[in-house]
Amino acid sequence: MYLDDATRALIEEILRRSCTQISCPNSALWIAEADHLLPIVGYGPHASNFIGEYRHPLSEGIISMVHASGQPFCENNISANPQHSSRLDLQLSIQTEAMIAVPIISRGTIFGVITFVHTSVANKTQQVLAFNHNDLAETEFSSILIGRILDSME
Repeated sequence: MYLDDATRALIEEILRRSCTQISCPNSALWIAEADHLLPIVGYGPHASNFIGEYRHPLSEGIISMVHASGQPFCENNISANPQHSSRLDLQLSIQTEAMIAVPIISRGTIFGVITFVHTSVANKTQQVLAFNHNDLAETEFSSILIGRILDSME
């Protein structure tokens, strides 16, 4: 999907503001294509390393589950969840510790997913922040805003 510069900047600002509100350093907007999810907008230190390049199979992982179910998801011990896919973690040499994933609804259908993640350096112990119900509410609000922006595109 093509996003003009103004739309991309607006979505990046929504992601950035949500990250600030929930004290989370990383976020991305993933859209569904054929058999994968494609990250098209991101915020955070790892965004430039995978936005527009990485393809996540629709057949695996939590973001694919959220896309299929249309239900938001919050997990503070992601490595203990058997549905978590570490495919992107391995590529970026990080470890996802906690994640919120929320579907994006546009024109009445599930268009994609936004993710907010706490990460650590792979194989290194460090204190990681957890998400709470207020964080989930903030990200759900962001998903509504992004959905409305996408609704307005032709």
